[in-house]
This record gives sequence, structure tokens and C-alpha cells, in this order.
Amino acid sequence: MVTGRATSTVVDVTVFLLLVGAAATAVVGAVTVDPPEAANPAADSAELLATSTASVEYALDSPGRPPEWTANATARHRRTAHGTIAELLAESAMSGVTVHGERLSTAGRGFERAVANTTRERLSESGRQTSVRVRWEPYPGAPVRATTRVGEQPPPSADVRTATVSVASPMANATSRARRGAHEAGYLGVAVVVASTVVEGLFPPSQARLALRGDYPGDRLMAARYRQMARLTDADGLPLDSESAADLNARLTVHLAGDLAADMRQRFDTPAAAARAVHTERVRVTVRTWSA
Repeated sequence: MVTGRATSTVVDVTVFLLLVGAAATAVVGAVTVDPPEAANPAADSAELLATSTASVEYALDSPGRPPEWTANATARHRRTAHGTIAELLAESAMSGVTVHGERLSTAGRGFERAVANTTRERLSESGRQTSVRVRWEPYPGAPVRATTRVGEQPPPSADVRTATVSVASPMANATSRARRGAHEAGYLGVAVVVASTVVEGLFPPSQARLALRGDYPGDRLMAARYRQMARLTDADGLPLDSESAADLNARLTVHLAGDLAADMRQRFDTPAAAARAVHTERVRVTVRTWSA
């Protein structure tokens, strides 16, 4: 178990990956290492990711040309993130969250590269061949997910050992509410709970409102994120200039819930089974090691 990070990535509530930092920072001791089997060399690498801290510098990738009035637009895009390697890996995965296989935003690509490079450098000190896979999904196979990988796949003949680090996600724990939803409204009840949890995690209303009404590049990045989410969930035509972030989120939730309900009906035999599979609150960082 480790303490909360010293500084937050939420420096100016401008982009999603910074909002992820705010959510993770709110949880003290947000990183845990699942108990490994005895004499598991992957556990050492997992412990390193959970306890070793780093600062990474990166630049946001904002769409289009900056406004003519913007002074030193390049400097406005520069950021620094600090946290444990596991936390940074979780944020890296979440910055590339996809809906139906398409990224919600490309703004964090520089952040993702910086985190991957830092992870490789730290793990190279162990002398082992190592691969790290980071994954978040509200339930297995969901059309909304976040994944990233650092390192190559182990060869088929390798003796592979595995350990897992668990990191708080920006989403609330929806398990108990999903079970109530299944009891009250079947698949759709579960889907509404999951959809509202995901949308609120991706677009926290107060931060989203500040970003939309704020300065460049935050306003442009948040608007682009909303429009992309609307396109991917068939909720086109969001009135970004006339509605509150809470109202925008409500529209997105309705459309996403429809997608999730249809998906759950195909994946699970009963609404109760779908509810039992819901786990929105954690990102899993899996470490695999093997000898060269």
C-alpha cells in the first residue's frame, strides 16, 4: 500500500487525463499489489511499479491551429505529471479510452509515450524480461474500455510469472447499484447504472463545465471530447453552448446505456449475471516476467 501522490496531474482541469489524476488523487493509498504466489519474481517488479514514483513531462495534442490571439501556445500545452509508476500507467491507459474501438481523445498521446518510456527505464534495472499490460473495463468485453501495453509479448516457450497491481480508476464503484438496477429494471437497469458511472467519470460535471468555459486549449479539448463521445454513441448534435455539463452528461448517458444494454443481453444469461460482472472502480496493471 502506498500513500497518495505528492502532486496532482489536475493542474488546470483542462483535459481528461488530468481529470483522471484528480479522481485517483482523491483516494489515499490507491495502489495495491494483489497477493502473489510464493517465489514469484514478477511480484518484485509489481512492487516497484506500486511504490516507485516519477515525474513525466509531456505536451497536450490539441486539434487544429491555436487562436491567433493566443500568446505562446506551445507553452500552454506543456504539462508535468507526478505519481507512482502504477498510477501513471493507469492514467496512460485511461487517456486512450475507447468506445466501440475508437479513441475518445488523442490529446494524451505524448503523455502515454512519456509514461511508457519511464516504465521501460525503471523495469530495465531488474535484469528480467518484462511486459506490462494495463486494462480497465466496466465489465468483461464492454464496448467502453481502456488498455495499454509496455514491452513485448513473452515467447510461447517462456516460463512466465505474473503479478497484478490494482489502481483506483476515475469511476465510482457501481457494483451494488448495478445489482439494484438488475432487480428493478433488468438489463437496462444495469446498463443505466454503468453508463452514468462511466460518463460521470469521463466528464465530471464541475470540471467539464470549467474546461468548456475556460481558456485555450482546455475549452477546445473538452469540446472535442464531448463531440467525439456524442458521435460514438449516436448522440450527435450536443448543444455545448446552451446546456450545462450535467445536462450534456444526461444525454450521453441515455445513448450509452442503450448500447450497453444491447451488449449485455448478448454477453450475459441474466441481468443479475451482468450486474455481478460490473467492476468500474479499478484499473488492473498486470506484470509478466520471464528469463531471456
